[in-house]
Amino acid sequence: MRDITFTHKDRDNRSLSQNERVFGGVGGCDFLSVFAALYCRLIIQSHSSGVLGGTLLVSTIDGYLKGIDFHSGRVKWSLKEDPVLTSPKTIRHGFTFIPDPQDGGLYILKDGQLKKLPYSIPQLVSASPCRTTDGVLYAGSKKDVWLEIDSNKGIKIGELSQAEIDSQCPFNRNTSILIGRSEYKLTMVDPENRDRRWNATFTDYSSHLAPADPSYPYQHFTSNVGGQLLAVNAAEGSVAWEVDVGSIVVAMYLLQSDGLHRLPYTVIGKETLEEFVKNLRSLMIDLLADT
Repeated sequence: MRDITFTHKDRDNRSLSQNERVFGGVGGCDFLSVFAALYCRLIIQSHSSGVLGGTLLVSTIDGYLKGIDFHSGRVKWSLKEDPVLTSPKTIRHGFTFIPDPQDGGLYILKDGQLKKLPYSIPQLVSASPCRTTDGVLYAGSKKDVWLEIDSNKGIKIGELSQAEIDSQCPFNRNTSILIGRSEYKLTMVDPENRDRRWNATFTDYSSHLAPADPSYPYQHFTSNVGGQLLAVNAAEGSVAWEVDVGSIVVAMYLLQSDGLHRLPYTVIGKETLEEFVKNLRSLMIDLLADT
């Protein structure tokens, strides 16, 4: 067993609560209006136009993988898998952890306050078995599979794990797409009280962490409540499309010939998002009136 020392330095906080504090929790509607209007103008000024075809894949917290038409925002198909995150819902004093469904990051609840830990579920599984400086024991496992999905209908044709690679026929790449999925299972145990244990499962789809394509024409925004998803045409400063995917978005991907490419998106409060759309449309009307 290895002892692991993690430094408790502040990291970029991608939690929904922080996004809500930053974007939606100060100054009321006046602040939201000013922020949304300024941000709309920044989008228009800082991007150039480009055309890119393909399908967007959206992963939601309840386990759905949705194929979305890139140009119209129409949901072409929905595939139900297990939820991306499962963890205990009960609270134990001093031993309650809350995972981030976007990246598997961990928070600990102590004295009524959330503190971000300097490691994630995938990192702990990779280092497993290990023990951190606070004495907690960690054990975990990782399972990788390939999903074969009909790209037109969103039907899962089959799965291929490491043990099955040599025994199954190759996939028909003419009619299907291959998506890698990793499942991380983690158990935490307090050695001083074996009854204090915490189990979690976090699922992520493999993707290329390549820099954003400068020709990609959209910026995406989603709410921390519900499944509202927005695509903004950066060059025109207009709402390209808006769709409700039914649940909180935890990841977005662009499907390309070499696999999935992770797409960045911004999570903001529901009221802020609504005000943002309102100001964006108003700004577009003003720009058209000036031409």
